[in-house]
Amino acid sequence: MIITFVKLDNNSHIIMSFVEPSFEIDEKGRVICQYHSNYSFFMIPNKTMLQEKQMEILLTCKTCKHYNDDDCYFPQNVINKIEIDRTKRHIFSCRFCGNQIDRMLTVMQKLYLKERFNIEMPLICCSCYESLKNHKLIKDFKFQSKKIKINLIISILGIIFMYLTRNFFLSMPVIYMSIWFLIILSLVSFLIQYFMSLSKLNSMKKGKEFFKAYFSENKEQNQE
Repeated sequence: MIITFVKLDNNSHIIMSFVEPSFEIDEKGRVICQYHSNYSFFMIPNKTMLQEKQMEILLTCKTCKHYNDDDCYFPQNVINKIEIDRTKRHIFSCRFCGNQIDRMLTVMQKLYLKERFNIEMPLICCSCYESLKNHKLIKDFKFQSKKIKINLIISILGIIFMYLTRNFFLSMPVIYMSIWFLIILSLVSFLIQYFMSLSKLNSMKKGKEFFKAYFSENKEQNQE
């Protein structure tokens, strides 16, 4: 939708217009703006693998003509800041699993609905959207939780192994420095994996609580 308005500046009338976005979600859970200059390409049915990859690249505000012309509802400088927040500061994450939101338009839809209509919409990644659509979100959560717990156990066992065998490795003077470096590297790797797994579990726990609070009508179906 093209919105035209009049701005008063020193008693003169300046007519300005901008394109107000309208969003839809495709069968893969990808948010698409209907006024994106590449919208017709996005809507091509039965895309080839190459076309799908190309779509993933183009599915951003920065490939749109309205961004380049700076006549979108979101000005260029605002879009640039939002993209920095998404890619560099990682402040936009899935409400269910805690993963970073990969697609820019998912974030833009949330911000637009909040600013324009004061509607709070949770950010949901494509994987969780697919699970939610197929009524198996809780089942997928349980499966992912088991995998993370296995990683936690492996990490803890790795740290214990490094501690118990430290004297054996350090008793080899010829390769002392190399072994010491490998021990430190392995220990750091295990610790990073351990804390990342804990963070992931915490995010999934919060996501599960959110699901039960706001999607209770599908609760029984998702527990099957």
